[in-house]
Amino acid sequence: MSDSPDHLGGYQPPEEPVPPFVDTTASGGYEPPPYESGPPEPRRETTVEPVEEEPLVAAERFRRTTPARRKVIPAHRGRGHWRLAAGTLTYVMVVGGMADYVQPETRALAHLAFWLFLGGAFLITLGRERRHGWEPAPRWPWLVGAFGGALLVEGLVMAFGSPAIIVGSLILLGLGLFVLMLVG
Repeated sequence: MSDSPDHLGGYQPPEEPVPPFVDTTASGGYEPPPYESGPPEPRRETTVEPVEEEPLVAAERFRRTTPARRKVIPAHRGRGHWRLAAGTLTYVMVVGGMADYVQPETRALAHLAFWLFLGGAFLITLGRERRHGWEPAPRWPWLVGAFGGALLVEGLVMAFGSPAIIVGSLILLGLGLFVLMLVG
C-alpha cells in the first residue's frame, strides 16, 4: 500500500470521463456479449497466394544442405583404461576392507563376481570394436585388472589387514575427491 494521497488503495472508478465506445455496464465473466445487430458473420476462408521468389542473398551460399540432426556422429574410442583402473581400485578397497569380517568363501565369491563383471565389460568392448571397425586395443590391461586386483586384495589383507585397508581407502578417496574438486 502506498501512503500517497493520490493512491487511496482498493478499487476506485476512474475519475476522468469514459470514452463513449467503452461499455461500463459489462459484468464480465464467461457469457458472450449480446449481439446488437444479429450473429456475427462466419469467417471467410482465405486462400494462399504464391509468394514471389526473392533474389538470393549473399548468406544463402552458406546455408546447410543437410540438417545437423541427420548427420551421423562417428563413435570415438575411449582414451585409456581409466574405467578399468577405477573399477579395479574400487574392488580392491571394498573387498580388502571387508576381508577380515567375512568368511573366505564369501571373498572367493567376490573374486568370481569381479572376474565375471570384467569379462562382461571386455566382451562389450570387443563388440564395440567390431561394430565401429576400430583397430583392436591391447588385451593385457584386462588380464592385469582381473588377476592383479584379486592378488592385490589378498596381498594387502595378509600384509596389513582390513582396518588398515579401510583407512588407506578413505585417505585415497579423500585425495581423489580433492583432486576432482580442483579440476572442477
